[in-house]
Amino acid sequence: MNVLVTGGSGTIGAYVLRELLHAGHAVTCYARQTAPLAEGAEFLAGDIMDQERLAQACRGCDAIVHLAAVPGPRRATPEQLLSINVMGTVHVLEAALRHGIRKVVFASSGAAAGFTFAKKKMLPRYLPIDEEHLAEPQDEYGLSKLLGEITCKRYSDAYGLQTLCLRINNNWYLDREGAEVAVRSGWARGLTVEELWTIRYQRSIEDAETDWPSPGPPSPRNNLWAVTDARDAAQAFRLALEDDHLWHEVFFINGDDTCSTVETQTLVARHYPGVPLKGPLEGHASLVSHEKATRLLGYRPRYTWRQSDFQVWLDGQRTG
Repeated sequence: MNVLVTGGSGTIGAYVLRELLHAGHAVTCYARQTAPLAEGAEFLAGDIMDQERLAQACRGCDAIVHLAAVPGPRRATPEQLLSINVMGTVHVLEAALRHGIRKVVFASSGAAAGFTFAKKKMLPRYLPIDEEHLAEPQDEYGLSKLLGEITCKRYSDAYGLQTLCLRINNNWYLDREGAEVAVRSGWARGLTVEELWTIRYQRSIEDAETDWPSPGPPSPRNNLWAVTDARDAAQAFRLALEDDHLWHEVFFINGDDTCSTVETQTLVARHYPGVPLKGPLEGHASLVSHEKATRLLGYRPRYTWRQSDFQVWLDGQRTG
């Protein structure tokens, strides 16, 4: 399959490109400035806001994986973020129609549910949350991703375009080889692997239950302690790309466990007493369910931070 990947030069991009290339797909990265750090991927410089350039890039493609976006709030003005994330998605869908491309896989976000960047405290209606849970984003980033999902459904309804939306939850770059590439890309550019692991992941594990100051990354608590190994996220994009049966669906994508050392039942008792439980939540079970993706896409997380290069490094930090 000939696949165009928008934003493939971003932080998660190399993981997705490598996954698709390894599966035998021909991949072209369409990004604004830098070539992707994935051997074997073609590169076309361009912006998703440039409709003609984007349409030209789509010629001869069978599918589009749409990663390009402003990756979070406060990285642009609300007006710029909504314009790029929503209208950029419209441009991708229009380019697909123009060239007879029947499949678009959209990189949504767990932030579409509303908890991640909530400005006022939100309580889940039940746990673990799933795709049926009401989505109420209070921030422009989560709103942009929810609007992107709705836009994808509109194109599926109106034109029969296959659109699969993946709500990726809190990508972590846990294998050293992949992390070395990630810190040369996107928002992580300029960090070392050790700096990334310290300021993001070690902090998340050790300060998992408090509210973090804003601006800054969301606290683990706001993110319902969800975490996804980037290799699993890449797997989800490949599975969605290769699916020939689904028409339009939204999927939560995350790992099996939380990023907390505290067992999940204890977290729920402390922070969400009285919230109805739809499952036993044993051990460190995730509070965000990927059951739908497992059932319909065959997605099964293969990795956990508890058994990773990051964990080996973390053990060394604690004993050093």
